[in-house]
Amino acid sequence: MTGAWFPREVGPWFSLLSLLSLLSLLGHYARQGRYRFAVTSVFGVGAGIGASLLALAALAAAGGQPRYVVATLAFSGLIVGVVFACALASLRRLYTEAELRKTIAADI
Repeated sequence: MTGAWFPREVGPWFSLLSLLSLLSLLGHYARQGRYRFAVTSVFGVGAGIGASLLALAALAAAGGQPRYVVATLAFSGLIVGVVFACALASLRRLYTEAELRKTIAADI
């Protein structure tokens, strides 16, 4: 086993990933039906970050890293991945509803 990927004191810094929650402000654009590609791309990247953290946790567990390294990566990846994946599904629904509203307004 090699040394730990990061010291125990670095683990709490992963809580700064919660600042990604500020990206929820982009939901306003989804309700308006604007910037579809940009907003869905940002949320897709967020889900990818979560998946990458989970993959790193699996590698850390397989590589014999200390429990705090595995737990930090797994917990961060699970939270970020689930939140962004669920929000992405919701955003797609919001964009579909906005597109339907625009179509109905154009028909009137």
